[in-house]
Amino acid sequence: MTATPIVIVGAGGSGRETLALIRDIEASAGGTWDFRGFVALNHPDEAVLRRIMAPFLGSPVGLTDRIPEARSWAYALGMGSGLHRRAMDAELIEQGLSGASLVHPNALIGPDVIIGRGAVVCANSVLTTNIRIGDSCQINIGCVVGHDAWIGDYVTFAQSVNVAGNVTIHDEAMLYTRAVLNPGITVGAAAVVGAGAVVIRDVEREVTVAGVPAKPLV
Repeated sequence: MTATPIVIVGAGGSGRETLALIRDIEASAGGTWDFRGFVALNHPDEAVLRRIMAPFLGSPVGLTDRIPEARSWAYALGMGSGLHRRAMDAELIEQGLSGASLVHPNALIGPDVIIGRGAVVCANSVLTTNIRIGDSCQINIGCVVGHDAWIGDYVTFAQSVNVAGNVTIHDEAMLYTRAVLNPGITVGAAAVVGAGAVVIRDVEREVTVAGVPAKPLV
């Protein structure tokens, strides 16, 4: 089996955590990915990248003009913002690259869980049964998603988010660390759930909620 060349978009903390995920996949099942380097719109701290032995390949814009063979590469989106991930998806798909779905080897994934193109599921996460994870979602370390959940595209879960059964989360919503969603909750598109919030009522689109129980911020 020939490993697929892959770049990570974004060289900040989220991008470097994505590299750790890829390396864990390689340690478990070698020959899956051939990491070529980071691409980013902003110049990274190259001293940090040297410590993790990771090259910087420049901007994702015009990548295949600089490196023509990159048209056959895959990419992983290592950025916390769903809006930014959407923009980079459009940029790199236009150049011919393909989005990679990454699942950590120790994540527990039910047999009827659908994981969309470019989605990332990090270590110690649990996805139980009849779940849809949308395109380019980011499910960070230690998250739990219960049965019959529907998660839209470009949704972001920070660490240790806990989503109960029959929850619906629409595109580009952001759930911060240790947010908890009760059964049957709907979170609207581009809504934000604050760290540690306990959501017991639906959240409207583009609304930010926080607290226990969660309430809209004004």
